[in-house]
Amino acid sequence: MFQSDAANTGYQIDGVGPSEGVTVRWKFTPGTQRVLGREVSGILSSPAVIDDTLYFGANDGQLYARNVENGGGRWRFESGQVLARSPAVADGVVYAGASTGKQPIYALDADDGSQRWSFETINESGRATKGRSPSSPTVINDTVYVGGAEKSLVDQRGAVYALDVQTGEPRWTARVGGYVDSTPAVDADSVYVGDSTGTVYALDVDTGEVQWQFATDDIIRSSPTVANGVVYIGSNDTNVYAIDAQNGVQRWQYVTRNGVQSSPSVADGVVYIGSDDGGMYALDARTGRERWRYPTGGYVRSSPTVAGDTVYVGSSSSSVHAVDADSGERQWRFGTDGNVLSSTVAVEGVLYVAALGGSVYALE
Repeated sequence: MFQSDAANTGYQIDGVGPSEGVTVRWKFTPGTQRVLGREVSGILSSPAVIDDTLYFGANDGQLYARNVENGGGRWRFESGQVLARSPAVADGVVYAGASTGKQPIYALDADDGSQRWSFETINESGRATKGRSPSSPTVINDTVYVGGAEKSLVDQRGAVYALDVQTGEPRWTARVGGYVDSTPAVDADSVYVGDSTGTVYALDVDTGEVQWQFATDDIIRSSPTVANGVVYIGSNDTNVYAIDAQNGVQRWQYVTRNGVQSSPSVADGVVYIGSDDGGMYALDARTGRERWRYPTGGYVRSSPTVAGDTVYVGSSSSSVHAVDADSGERQWRFGTDGNVLSSTVAVEGVLYVAALGGSVYALE
């Protein structure tokens, strides 16, 4: 799923990616669809890989299942909506959300793409916030957690939903102050999200009751990561925050040179995160002290992926970068056909990356 696991760590413990230069094993370019009078194409969704199949949503309204070896098609599901969010795959089911219309969450059979259920995060009286929500889904313990952006005359707030994986019926709904781009991070006790009011929430995992709130000074589009009792998250106020997961008290903050929409990854005591200032940062997870900063040549909204000794990240410079996790030195850079705003997946020596310009690549 997005950021690898329910805690959003971005740490692929068993992941192995290319570290010394790459060639293209295969490349696939989806089509287009007309939305509000204009042609829409490209990919914002991060891929998910299970066994020999790669799943991703595209702006052409299709959710694709492709063979990881050669990129050949297995099936595709036509939603008619922009599928900008990253799918989660669990127990033979693909969960994916649309960013237009009533912004439904779909549950699809992973083998053939047939629909099992859908849940609309925008009700009949509501209207979507343009280009926002639902978040990418997080699936754990028979529950799908997802953020939404419900807007109506009587309720201007957003919401976080806990949905039954079998039926799509809500187990609980938690209203929050603004729309939720932020993909939920889940641990044994809480669900953590940020919203458009700049607030970070800890919600009870069983009831959705608010346990604590933490205020930043601008909109939050970064997804939180929870690791070792600490919640790490970026804000458009230029800061990266470390917050105590039990009580919501700030432990440290680190100031970058621009807004932070990238989501943090945490591995081996280090927080890796990108900024709109063009840098990817490695910060000490305990103190927030900068270990290194790697310049990508464009703003970084891709969330870093850690596999082995390498950190992979995309950039608006139409490129994806492999960086040594310890030193911050470049291992390789690969140019794509557009901005890379999604996150990568490293599996068995191959890196899968999707570009907003239109294509998904298998790099080896």
